[in-house]
Amino acid sequence: MNLDAPPPAARRDTARRPRRGALAALCALFLGTGIGLGQALAAWRAPAALDDQLQTFVTQLEQDRRQIAAGRTVAQQRLEALTLKLAELQSRALRLDAVGVRMADMAGLDVREFGFDQPPGLGGPAEQVGPPPAADELDRLFRDLDTQLDAREQQLRLLSDLVQDRNLERESTVAGRPVAQGWMSSGYGYRVDPFNGRRAWHGGVDFAGPQGSAVMAVAAGVVTRSGRDGAYGNTVEIDHGDGLVTRYSHNQENRVAAGDLVKKGQVIASLGRTGRASGAHVHFEVSRNGRSLDPAPYIQRVTR
Repeated sequence: MNLDAPPPAARRDTARRPRRGALAALCALFLGTGIGLGQALAAWRAPAALDDQLQTFVTQLEQDRRQIAAGRTVAQQRLEALTLKLAELQSRALRLDAVGVRMADMAGLDVREFGFDQPPGLGGPAEQVGPPPAADELDRLFRDLDTQLDAREQQLRLLSDLVQDRNLERESTVAGRPVAQGWMSSGYGYRVDPFNGRRAWHGGVDFAGPQGSAVMAVAAGVVTRSGRDGAYGNTVEIDHGDGLVTRYSHNQENRVAAGDLVKKGQVIASLGRTGRASGAHVHFEVSRNGRSLDPAPYIQRVTR
């Protein structure tokens, strides 16, 4: 019996050690190979994913650039359109000023009272703002022009009212001759009657002229009478308001009817010799509230 020999259990343990070492080495080899393969695979996939992402960014950037270019084009076109519109409005404002000056001049008004040749008076507290960009500057110009146009509109409306008032006053003012052709053949007051040679009252003035020539209203008004009136022949009477009435007699033909509105200078009849008349003429009378007036001051009156 060999006392130095190891026991059986020890011999079995000793035999297993090489196999354990080989297994551990094999596991380490597999583990290292797996890690390396994973790293290699990740390294191979990373550039591809990055390239896809980069391509997406490039595509989006191109789309943004196209949108910016399109927006810039639209903005430029809109700015050009607004600039043209502004120039058009400024031109219209200048024309309005010219019309206002002409109207005031024709109406005999002082142009300085309306200031068509001056910018409208504006005012207000100062605004603490920096220099505006182009769009804001254009918007400010539009606001200023809108204010100018409003001011001109008010001035023209006032001027129009004044002109209308003057026109109405001129139209309704009895003034001038009832004929364009002819001469005054008999005055107002006492005269020698052409038929019997006696002294007789003549309540109007006579204008002789070519038979059939125009007889005109000396003022605007309403025809209150149009027809035959005994010795006066064909007669037209016009009420001009404020009790003032004019009368046109011996007409060859009346061209208006009772109730008609007539304007100053409108032809109301043709000159004739109907009724008690020695020749072609118009007998012209002026009365106020039924009282006869001398037509001479009205005939000589000048309206502006």
